[in-house]
Amino acid sequence: MSVALITVNALAEGMVLANDLHAPNGRMILARGAVVRSAHVRMLKVWGVSEVDVEKGGEEITLPEEFALNEEELRRRSDEIVDSYFPPAAYGDDCMRELRRLCVLRTARKLKEGISLPELPERGDRPPQMPLRDGLPLEPISPYTLVRNEVRLVSYPDIYFKIKEVLESPVSSAAHIGEVVSKDPSLSARLLRLVNSSFYGFPTPIESIPRAIAIIGVNELTTLALAVSTINFFRHVPERYVDMRSFWEHSLACGVFSRILAYAKRKPSEERYFLAGLLHDIGRLVLYRKMPELMTFALRLAVYARIPLFRIEKRLFGFDHAHLGQLLLREWRIPETIGHLVGGHHDPFACEHPEDAAVIHAADVFALALRMGTSGSWFVPMLEKEAWKTLELSPASLESLLVQGERQMQETMNIFFPQREAGA
Repeated sequence: MSVALITVNALAEGMVLANDLHAPNGRMILARGAVVRSAHVRMLKVWGVSEVDVEKGGEEITLPEEFALNEEELRRRSDEIVDSYFPPAAYGDDCMRELRRLCVLRTARKLKEGISLPELPERGDRPPQMPLRDGLPLEPISPYTLVRNEVRLVSYPDIYFKIKEVLESPVSSAAHIGEVVSKDPSLSARLLRLVNSSFYGFPTPIESIPRAIAIIGVNELTTLALAVSTINFFRHVPERYVDMRSFWEHSLACGVFSRILAYAKRKPSEERYFLAGLLHDIGRLVLYRKMPELMTFALRLAVYARIPLFRIEKRLFGFDHAHLGQLLLREWRIPETIGHLVGGHHDPFACEHPEDAAVIHAADVFALALRMGTSGSWFVPMLEKEAWKTLELSPASLESLLVQGERQMQETMNIFFPQREAGA
């Protein structure tokens, strides 16, 4: 028997696996000798498997051709769209130049398929005016006052802490954990969506909460609980400041890319990076809730100046949403290992754990570049050269990384925001 190593895109029904197939996290997905079905191909794409060993017969396996841009007008429009939100300095950096190229290709595909693209807000002819009250400019509140007020306003949903309490109890059992989870309908629904998704690929539906917990494990359960609690907590931020579905789409995309990058670097506790990516912009939600007039001004000024919003925040408030988010997580007693990554995602080499924060920094840049939702910032910041060097990835590896992230995002969004909740 001869063996051929082929890409997942080239897999076809009826092919036979030549070796055991494992997911990036080490879990065995399919055994040697398994006959490939279409459902298997979808599952492998979600898991991020890129290549597979198959038994090679007499027929040659051909790889699918790359999408080719032949229409000059389509390419020109795509260039203009991507240039409208990419930093001009991207042309002078190998990694950013490749990222921009891939974004142009993706934009062209969407234009060709008639998919609507997010549009930048109108820039205006003049810079926006500073908001006034009684004839005087509004003064920002200190970050410590903001987070203390946020904590006093309403206590953080405690399902996450209840689960942790049960897990840390010497007399706890799987039944106790299941009982706690079952009392939270939102968490229960998402837990069942997760365990029945392509991430796990079970042939029959899992309908029992205890069995679902046994399958995903307690680490992923606590991650899911914290994610659900946070999304529910900020459900009522006024839509005139930020589209909350778009906000969480961007946050989840950052979480997905963070987890992929952490795995590529063989970093322990990949779920910690997913959580940090998910929560990286949480401080901005506090700003929207507590200083809406100043944030409206900041949003308009960022569009007028064509720079990332966090730079305007620093100039206007003396701190940015990343610092505020770290303080808020500390008040909520979320582990500092997550808070440090949130606080350092715009300036990773100024924080305590620069190599870890570089993961979230890069993931945020990728999510912004691919227009996967927005937390209010329209412009892509430059990827720190030191961060890219720390990740030890080449520009040539970007395409497979982005494809993997896009596939996982489709599944992740469906877990947290199924179609029937689109208007919720």
